[in-house]
Amino acid sequence: MGVSEGGSRLLLRLGVGAAGLAGLSGTASAHGPHGTGGESVAFAVVLGLPIAAGLGGGVLATRGLRVARTAPTSHRLGAVLGVSLAVLGATFAVSAVTTSRPLGLAGGAVGAISALLATRVGVASHEACHADLTLGAVSAHRLLEGLALGALYSAGAAVGLLGAVLLAGHTALETAAVGGMYATSDVRTRAVGAILLVQAGYAVGAVIGLGVAGALPTSVRALALAVAGGALLVVGVGETERSMAAGRPATA
Repeated sequence: MGVSEGGSRLLLRLGVGAAGLAGLSGTASAHGPHGTGGESVAFAVVLGLPIAAGLGGGVLATRGLRVARTAPTSHRLGAVLGVSLAVLGATFAVSAVTTSRPLGLAGGAVGAISALLATRVGVASHEACHADLTLGAVSAHRLLEGLALGALYSAGAAVGLLGAVLLAGHTALETAAVGGMYATSDVRTRAVGAILLVQAGYAVGAVIGLGVAGALPTSVRALALAVAGGALLVVGVGETERSMAAGRPATA
């Protein structure tokens, strides 16, 4: 499915903005633990590469799913998105449990129960509620990833660069999930704002992680990751069920 001319222009503008942010942050890092110009360039790549990948994935998913939602088989895309969110949530939860089993299990339960309650209360609709829950969970995870990658970079530029490369594809998928959840929104600025918020969380985390290695205790990271994982699991399962139900033929 193609991306419209307007979508291409939007993607270009976001990419330029990300490059500018990466450049400014890279310059600022010259006054931190790494004082050379080469290290500044390296940190600009560490910060900018995952952001650029996230912006690209989010915008393409948003534009593509908006076009596809009018197709008869659009429910299949919704189901794929739901399964992707569930898998993402399971990955978060397993990572948290591996770090701390008690905190991982407790945090996962809190995240899942909170998502269930939020969905039932539903401010406007399940669709809007699921989108906001996904945004919150992924933003929290991106902040944690930024902290971790900034801390890695403070230990060694080569390690940080490798982490940024490995993170880029993962970031694109996460932001695509957020963009996909907002794809049905009639207000384009909501989708764009959500995509930018996810990247901003990573940028803030990376800068903090660079200045203060290990800024958050491992227990706090595990708990936050588990809560996000539990919420995404609930959202993913709910989206999958809703999409599959929409694809079933109506009974008389």
